[in-house]
Amino acid sequence: MIYSKTTIKNISESVGIPKLKDGITTAMAQDVEYRLHEIISEAMKFMKHSKRTKLSVGDINSALRVRNVEPIYGFETGRPVKFHKATTGLEDIYYVDDEQIDLDTLLDEPLPSVPLDTVYTAHWLAIEGVQPRIQQNPIPSDEVDGGEAGRRAVKVQRQDGVETIPLVKHVLSKELQLYYECITESLQSADPV
Repeated sequence: MIYSKTTIKNISESVGIPKLKDGITTAMAQDVEYRLHEIISEAMKFMKHSKRTKLSVGDINSALRVRNVEPIYGFETGRPVKFHKATTGLEDIYYVDDEQIDLDTLLDEPLPSVPLDTVYTAHWLAIEGVQPRIQQNPIPSDEVDGGEAGRRAVKVQRQDGVETIPLVKHVLSKELQLYYECITESLQSADPV
């Protein structure tokens, strides 16, 4: 048995049940051992399905959640729990070494700032083909790449003799430009294909 009769008696006295008979303590110890075995085997299923070799607190909490039992509070899954041994005259006691916190220094520290509420903002990515220079928009690629050399405007000559400067730099591969020209020609032509 994992739990002895004296352990069950000590726990019952701490809860407020003064005297238990030996038969009851034996039955309680066996029941506790059975329940622990159930929870650990359920937690091992979660561990195996997660393809891990170490049982974590998250696995135990998942097993408890399956059994509709409140999870264990105060333990994290990120750090391993280290038990220290204290030897008394009768038996060995294992305990978790907790960090001692000085309440005076904790109370003297300023309170953390209150988190802001979730806020949604909208902005224009481009207005009439021109991307405004605001913090939310990305930096134009010609400024990042070439500095002054990248800022040279490309002049486009139209059929009517007017030189225009495109407002937005278009980056299309030659294959996409050829595809676009073929599609527009086929749509504008009167010949059925």
